[in-house]
Amino acid sequence: MQLKRKVRPMPTELDYKAAHRFVRDQRKMGSEVYWDGWDMVFWQPTRYGFTARNGAFNRKQGRWGIESRVTVSDGGFWKVPKRNVRVPR
Repeated sequence: MQLKRKVRPMPTELDYKAAHRFVRDQRKMGSEVYWDGWDMVFWQPTRYGFTARNGAFNRKQGRWGIESRVTVSDGGFWKVPKRNVRVPR
């Protein structure tokens, strides 16, 4: 018998309030996500980050990694790709 978990489906577009809630929840789950102005930035550690086109150095950890940015659309929504979303276990 398998237990079904209740997972709140993430909307494809996040408004201002939902985006801030999303960033807060992702940080609690251990994801490296932060705000850079109006952009939502996801950072993942890799050993080849210093040669990658979208590589970035994380000063807090002292490591190189890859960052991906989600910018706000003209309508005021952030469209977060599923690959950047952590789901609670």
